Amino acid sequence: MDIPKLQSLGLARIKIGYSKNKDWKKATDIFLDRINGRFLNPIEVLENNQDDDIWEFSGFAIIGLDCLLIETLNQFYKGIDETTGEHWKAFWRIFKNSPYFKDEFDRSKKAHIFYSHFRCGILHQAQTKRKSKIRIDEPNMIIQINENDINEGLIVNRKLFHEALKNEINYYVKKLKNPKTRDDYILREKFMKKMKIITNP
Repeated sequence: MDIPKLQSLGLARIKIGYSKNKDWKKATDIFLDRINGRFLNPIEVLENNQDDDIWEFSGFAIIGLDCLLIETLNQFYKGIDETTGEHWKAFWRIFKNSPYFKDEFDRSKKAHIFYSHFRCGILHQAQTKRKSKIRIDEPNMIIQINENDINEGLIVNRKLFHEALKNEINYYVKKLKNPKTRDDYILREKFMKKMKIITNP
C-alpha cells in the first residue's frame, strides 16, 4: 500500500489510546493490508500456481520475500525506520522470541547461518550459500546438513517456514488488538512509531 492510500484510510487521524479498540482494529487492518499487498499475497500466488515449473522453483522468491518481511516485522517491533547494526540480529530477535520459530532456531548461530546463507545469499547472489538448500518435502522446518558442522548449511522447508511467519504476524496483530501485558502495550507504542515514520517520510 502506498503512502497516499495509507493516509486516505485515516491513519494520520487515528488518535490511539490504550482502550480504543476500534481504532486499533483500524490501525492493524492498515498494517495487514500493507503486509498482505507487498508480501503475503504475492507469495500465495507463487504457492498456488498451476504451472508446475513456477511452483517448484519459487522457493527462492518465497524465502527472499519472507526475509524482507522478517526485517520489516522487526522494524515494527522496535519502532524504527530501518534495520541498523548487525542485520542478522534482527532475524535472531524474531526467531528466539517467536513461539513459532524458537524451537527450530534454538541458538544464535543457527539464525546467523540462515541470515548469511539464505537472506544474503538470495538477495546478493541469487543463490543459497555453501550446501544450504530450500525444499518443500522435508518433515522439519530446519534441518542441519552436517550435525557436526553447522557452517556447512541448513535445509529450509519453505512451506513450514512461511506458515510459521504468517502465524507470527497473526500473533503480533492479536497482541496489538488485545494487549494483556506491559510488553504488549510497549508493542503498541513501537507500532505507532513505525507507522508515523511510514506516513511522514
